[in-house]
Order: sequence, then C-alpha cells, then structure tokens
Amino acid sequence: MDPVSRRKFLATSSAGALGVAGAAAIGPMASAAAADDEPTPDQLAHTGPALLQVHDAAKGEVELLIDERSIVFTDKRLVARMLRASK
Repeated sequence: MDPVSRRKFLATSSAGALGVAGAAAIGPMASAAAADDEPTPDQLAHTGPALLQVHDAAKGEVELLIDERSIVFTDKRLVARMLRASK
C-alpha cells in the first residue's frame, strides 16, 4: 500500500465532501440532474444522507448512493462542475 501524503489525503477528502454536497444539490433522482429539469417536490423531500461518486471523469460516469440504492448515470457537465469547484 502506498503511503498517503498530506496533499493526497486533503484532495481525496475534499472530493468526498464535494460528492456529498453534489448529491444534496441534485436531489435523490439522478435523471433530474442529467436532464436539467426542475426537481419535483417528491425528489426534494428526501432528507437522508446521499453520496455522489465519480467513477470515470472522462466519460462523465457518476454513481449516486442514496439510502440502500445505487444509481449510475452519465453527466459530463455535472462532473466538470464538480471538478472545477474542487480547485
């Protein structure tokens, strides 16, 4: 296992925090984020934790983990916004 530098730890932690913030911002349904539609009241009613994880930034592949579900979708613009925000 490679040693973890302070810089690498902070970058990874920041990306994780950004993922949580991104998941909260897009709501529980990934289709609303992908289609740039306004979220419905049902989608905004979710209050539990959610995690947004980028699997492949080049392809825009994202996984939304919410409750006990995993939703994988593609949204290159969302990934680009997340990466810009992390700098």
